[in-house]
Amino acid sequence: MTMKTPLLPHEFKQYIWHDRENRISLLLSVIAALILFFIFKRLYPFPNFLPDSYSYIDAAFNNVNINMWPVGYSKFLRFISVFNRSDTGMALIQYLLLQASILFFLFTIRYLLHPGKWVMRILFAFLVLNPLWFYISNFVSSDALFAALSLLWFTSLFWILYLPNLRMLILHALVLGYVFSVRYNALYYPIISILVILLAKGTGKAKLYSLLIILVPVSWFVIYTSWTYKEKTGVFQFSAFGGWQLGSNALFMYAHVPTAATSPVPAKFKKIHQITTKHMDSLRHVKQRPDNELGIYYLWDEKAPLKIYMAQKYARDSTTPYLKRWSSVAPLYAQYGAWLIKQHPSAYVQYYLLPNLVNYYSPSPEFLAIDNMGKDSVDQGAVMWFGYKKNKVTSLSKDRKIILTAFFPPILAMINIIFFLGFLGFMFLGGFRNVDTYYKKALLIMLLVWVSNLAFSVLASPIVLRYQAFPFIITLAFGGLMLGYVVKESFTPQEHYTKPIPGEAGIG
Repeated sequence: MTMKTPLLPHEFKQYIWHDRENRISLLLSVIAALILFFIFKRLYPFPNFLPDSYSYIDAAFNNVNINMWPVGYSKFLRFISVFNRSDTGMALIQYLLLQASILFFLFTIRYLLHPGKWVMRILFAFLVLNPLWFYISNFVSSDALFAALSLLWFTSLFWILYLPNLRMLILHALVLGYVFSVRYNALYYPIISILVILLAKGTGKAKLYSLLIILVPVSWFVIYTSWTYKEKTGVFQFSAFGGWQLGSNALFMYAHVPTAATSPVPAKFKKIHQITTKHMDSLRHVKQRPDNELGIYYLWDEKAPLKIYMAQKYARDSTTPYLKRWSSVAPLYAQYGAWLIKQHPSAYVQYYLLPNLVNYYSPSPEFLAIDNMGKDSVDQGAVMWFGYKKNKVTSLSKDRKIILTAFFPPILAMINIIFFLGFLGFMFLGGFRNVDTYYKKALLIMLLVWVSNLAFSVLASPIVLRYQAFPFIITLAFGGLMLGYVVKESFTPQEHYTKPIPGEAGIG
């Protein structure tokens, strides 16, 4: 087994361009992706709006530093509006960022892990030409940006492990800090980053400096956001949305629990619990319950307990801004949700965690199943932001249903099965014995991210397809790599699936 000299950044560019296979893969990917995108925009000339879209646009228009959602995407909209205010330009930028991160990821694993030629060709075709990216990039939402940044974060972990240096650490820190501001699904990312720093080569002092570099942007954002919430709303908290979400998750469970099964209610929860109990009693007489499936009912519906409580609390107050009202009740909802879960842990597992685990396996298309929520018009905020002459928007079909995205939940379920079976086959065929130390560490990183994403997704909120773009990419890629190993070992058992050992450079 030979030693490979670590590539410097400019040498990695040469590796991509001067290798014939890489050059063809890059050119074909870029050309095909652009042609398909413009064909897609002929079919869907307007972006896809969902309820979140108007909050993002409003936050971008007013350049606020806190909002109901993390402000990173709104800052992104405001930044690109300096150069472009068209909706097609926005969708194209989101699409190009996602495709660029996919290509960087694919070329990185081709160099560092040396999979077979046909395995990589298949991965390029399945990932670069995937039609799901058109629909996700066409959202006025943080989905495409979050997936792109997450993939950059994930790929940079491999480079830090392989050749840690100051430039890569700074890039990783900036990506980590920004992705943290785009969506709070990144809450577990710093933990993975810390573990990778500890696994990388280098002295204790160098690792300490590295940890400081990557944690400064995240820490600054958390502290700044918390203090801004305190200044604007009077409540010191990092994510008001987290309190609402925990309360909503608990109510999906409590809808299945007999009222008499709950212990005496603490005084601070009596009002909200009274509203909840009354609401649950009324739902038992409804033929078509709005909470039959995990979703956004208890989070956003004006007739649901959380919104009713907030409305009653501020019934005589017409001056307090909506954001302050919304954020002020979040800590109470977090405590109330935690109390309900503590009261009924087995019911929480049965009626929330297990159904959400099924959602992870095969997530609902949700807003990916219908264009513009089935409407033929958009709100005035979108008209002003994108400079529309009127509020009417067109789509491919009159009923605005998107048929193609209905195929992706079973496809994602199949990918999860392939990944699981590929991993089992990799283990049983001696994969961990036959690959080098770097490959083992790379697989460890992948498994840590995969398990962390599974756990966080299931625990955090009801899972839908557009949230799973990032795990879709890495699960398909590594499922393909391990399945490729299984196929190779099955036909050539005398050969070992090895790769040259990466260099032993330390953190610099």
